[in-house]
Amino acid sequence: MIISKKIKLKDNIYYVIIDLYYKKKDNITILCLKDFQDEYYDDGDLTELISRLEDNYSYEQSKSYDKYISFMGDALYIYDRVPFLKGIKEIYIDDTDNIIFSTSYISKEEIENYIIDNNIKMNLNSNFKLNDENTWKI
Repeated sequence: MIISKKIKLKDNIYYVIIDLYYKKKDNITILCLKDFQDEYYDDGDLTELISRLEDNYSYEQSKSYDKYISFMGDALYIYDRVPFLKGIKEIYIDDTDNIIFSTSYISKEEIENYIIDNNIKMNLNSNFKLNDENTWKI
């Protein structure tokens, strides 16, 4: 199952794409994060994390990752704080017609390759847990 959650960083609208799978636990079917060391998933926790990222975002933080490509700076900002994502989609809405003008998508693999190819310093947060706000980098 794929879930998309909207994240608005100033005037830019993105969607964080999350890959989930179903798992039986104590005879109850639950959703779990796919391909992440801590499989715990809760939509409310993700919503809270995104809300805090939106509130604490600044252009300077984005530029610290990439000062030339704003989409990549924002993608790296999000990825550094939401390490379990599958990808990030950007939607640009035309002000005149109020319709989608363009969309962009970058996968986790592309982000990771960009980090390596451009020697970008990321904050390694190997202890990240969605259900533990103390592990969130805000």
